Amino acid sequence: MKKEDLFKEIGLIDENLIEAARHNGTEKRKKGISKKWVILVACLILYSSTASALLATEYYKNQNSEPYIRYLKAEDMELEPATKYDAEKFLHALKSDNNEYVYIAINRLVECFNDQKLREKALKELKPFIKNENQKIADAAAFAVDILSKSYRSPYIVKLADGSMIFTLFNNYSDYGSQNVIWRIKDNVLNEYLSFSAPSMYVKKIIPSPNHKLVAIVTCSNKSDFVQISNIEEGMTSPELIESARVKYGAQKELDTWIRTDHENYSYADKIVWKDNDTLAFEGSLAYQNTEIIENVTVNYQFSKKIIEVKELNKSK
Repeated sequence: MKKEDLFKEIGLIDENLIEAARHNGTEKRKKGISKKWVILVACLILYSSTASALLATEYYKNQNSEPYIRYLKAEDMELEPATKYDAEKFLHALKSDNNEYVYIAINRLVECFNDQKLREKALKELKPFIKNENQKIADAAAFAVDILSKSYRSPYIVKLADGSMIFTLFNNYSDYGSQNVIWRIKDNVLNEYLSFSAPSMYVKKIIPSPNHKLVAIVTCSNKSDFVQISNIEEGMTSPELIESARVKYGAQKELDTWIRTDHENYSYADKIVWKDNDTLAFEGSLAYQNTEIIENVTVNYQFSKKIIEVKELNKSK
């Protein structure tokens, strides 16, 4: 924008003065330039600079007032800090007559692992529940005490090559499996490491490789199984293997492979084993055309090379 246009935009300076300032310096009077005009021009230049700075400031102020959101997390949309973990609430729930409340409280008290005072208090309150006549409550209490006492003897704990440990809470609370969250203890600190969204509602199995550097994680809904491999230490995860196998085998056999919007696959995995430290094998029952066609296959997945092999199951075996 030219200075004279800027002056007009502001609307505070007389048109004649703008015209005079524009021609000043290009036309000389016989008697020389009047001091009055020199002062005026200086004032105009100073005003112009100040006005430009003010306009720029206002522009950036407006720019900064515009929201810029790259990604919304669930906690961001609450507009409030997330509720802090309240161990006292779960300690109080242990006194409830409702077995469901007690069972939930026992499992949730494992989360106070990182607070020494709360951990010791929880241990004292939990130990009597190991002899509870309700077997599910007794088993939950035994597992919670094993974690909080740092004994780590439970078969539900998977110990990894890097010295860390992973496990689920609410072990076998359903006929389908455990809570769909994996917890990790590393360097004596407990963190929620990985959680799964629907339809992976339960963690069915965690199967470590022979060298304990990789784990096969089997999750499920009440309709489908899902399998993936994770390198916990390096934070790397394979694609979901049952759906990968279903798509690949469908292409091989020229079967239509529709992917459902609910991500259910109506397929299942069985006999999941590690062939070596890098290759996972299992038998799969793969569904096509809304379960009208069921294909039984063998699946091999090599984690380091990201290679999946799917073959028809030899029925003679």
